[in-house]
Amino acid sequence: MKKLIFVIAICLSVTGCDKYDSIPTDQGQTGKRLLTGSEMILKQNLDQAAKIVADIIQDDAVMSELTLLSEENRTFYSLPFKDLLDEAKGVSGSFRNLREKFLEGCSAGESKGGWGDLASYLAKNDCYIYCPYPVSFYPKGTSSFTVAAHPVDNDAENVGYRFDGRKKIEVKVNEAYADKYMVLLIMPKDEDDGLKGIDIKDNQGTKGDPINEVKIGKIRCADYCGGLFEGELELRLSRGYPEFNMTTGATTGKFTTVIPVDYPRSYAKAAIKDYTEHSSGGWYTVNMPWDTNWRVEKIQQCILVYEYDTVKESTANASVGYKKDSLSSTVTVTMKASYSGDFLGLAEWDRDWFYRTNTSPAPGDDMKDGLTIRKTCPNFLLTTPARTIY
Repeated sequence: MKKLIFVIAICLSVTGCDKYDSIPTDQGQTGKRLLTGSEMILKQNLDQAAKIVADIIQDDAVMSELTLLSEENRTFYSLPFKDLLDEAKGVSGSFRNLREKFLEGCSAGESKGGWGDLASYLAKNDCYIYCPYPVSFYPKGTSSFTVAAHPVDNDAENVGYRFDGRKKIEVKVNEAYADKYMVLLIMPKDEDDGLKGIDIKDNQGTKGDPINEVKIGKIRCADYCGGLFEGELELRLSRGYPEFNMTTGATTGKFTTVIPVDYPRSYAKAAIKDYTEHSSGGWYTVNMPWDTNWRVEKIQQCILVYEYDTVKESTANASVGYKKDSLSSTVTVTMKASYSGDFLGLAEWDRDWFYRTNTSPAPGDDMKDGLTIRKTCPNFLLTTPARTIY
């Protein structure tokens, strides 16, 4: 479950008087947690925003604008309220009707429960509209959304709203529901683990030594790593490698480089469902360096993959090896990594094996774009392009 981070804003929430028919929304075995007062305010504001959006998307002009979020080849999946409401932002011009109708809905709600500050609350707390799956995932002719808010107390399911003819109905929205119906989600601010980029050290070798680069090429993750309201998957690929101390002669292992990858949820569904025509079959292009100084004498390295989640604290053990020169024996050491998230596997790569098999698969291995497909677990696959820099 995503940890919800937000700024507490003063916004009294009183349930409105919307009228709708309901379909049973018993949440079954979905685990819920108790909410604080500020989280209850967040939950109520998100839900009211979902009701307003469900109403205004009945306007053809608003629905036409939302195709930018639901196209197969969309360039973005979410729309922050602070961008939508900021007229100086270019994005607000693309969603002019959505902006106007949403603000009208907020104003109309004042007399029904004090929602005049709703738009400001959503913008200040970095809430956003999110479309997890494109329209191409659904039967031809599908042209309407069910709108649901993040439930805050779980990431699996919540009440949602859609129109059946002229009547608004209340439904239970979860992953199974999203298999059948297009959904828009009203989301709170995402968690942040502070990873803004890639920390890779370029340690230059002596003249004449080959310096090798290995990249994470494409990845495929056939795992939702949580419920529908988890949002995009925050994948983390961590590199473990050996270090040799020239002074003491000791070899140690450490996990250092962490590559953050925001993996689109639509790609995860394509991988899980074995789609071939949608979202590149789940194969998402990363093309980021994993190691820009993969020296020949470093015999064994490893890669740990997980989906970031502050709720789960775990550790993983791995072995790495170092060979000082051709006359020295290989020294293998064990190291431990602590991380927060859902485990997606750990693989230890022997150097000779890696180069021997990277473009020449062993029996039973599959290939992608001329490279052998690696795996850290059955649900996580990747390719690893390699080259000699000099």
